Amino acid sequence: MGTPACSVVICSIDPGKYARVTAAYRKLLAGTEHEIIGELVVFSHDDVDVASADLPGALARAAERLDVIGIAGTSKLVGAFWPAAGHPWLHGWMSMPNRGGTGYFVHVYGVDAAITAGLEAIDGMFFAVRRPVLAQVAFDAATFDGFHAYDVDFSFAASRAGFRVGTTAEIALIHESPGGYGAEWARYGERFAAKHRGVLPAPAPARPWSLARVLVPGKEDIVRGFPLARLAAITAQLRAVKLGSEP
Repeated sequence: MGTPACSVVICSIDPGKYARVTAAYRKLLAGTEHEIIGELVVFSHDDVDVASADLPGALARAAERLDVIGIAGTSKLVGAFWPAAGHPWLHGWMSMPNRGGTGYFVHVYGVDAAITAGLEAIDGMFFAVRRPVLAQVAFDAATFDGFHAYDVDFSFAASRAGFRVGTTAEIALIHESPGGYGAEWARYGERFAAKHRGVLPAPAPARPWSLARVLVPGKEDIVRGFPLARLAAITAQLRAVKLGSEP
């Protein structure tokens, strides 16, 4: 399969951030057709960067097995907060700047392979969608008219429609924001629960879950220090600890 053409759709309300992330994607996709509508549509927050070198290749490999390609998500959705089901249903990894100092924290939710299929929902910080999905599954802009829950709703709808939703571990993403879960998020979470009542599992006590968090000194260490084998080993340890602690 050749490298697919890409369209990048950026969610932004900040002109400065928009300019920076646009310049970053132009550099990352240099040599790849990305000015026109292509086989893949990439949706991105305006505060992300990609530390790994071959974004087009990673997307092309993932698109051979997936229709909706995310960075992190769950294979068991129980609500708008996608990690809520806990382990072993969490998948993916990403990084964030160390806000208390220098370097980056690498967050590992769960990595079993380079590409993991069978997910029910993904996080919207960065994801790619094959054009046939968008022809059949629409974003619910009426219900989710803000910045929250639209991603989980869309990917859950794609999964229920029979499309292949999953994650790739071959993209080392850096997300500047830790996310916010205040009153506005709760309002959209309630909308999500109301929309999918009868489809999602009945409410239950939250399962214990965690992620592995490793501090590295620089951006290059995110790629160099976390090959697939190490990510898988961290995942095995993480799941063994969490599952072993459950009643």
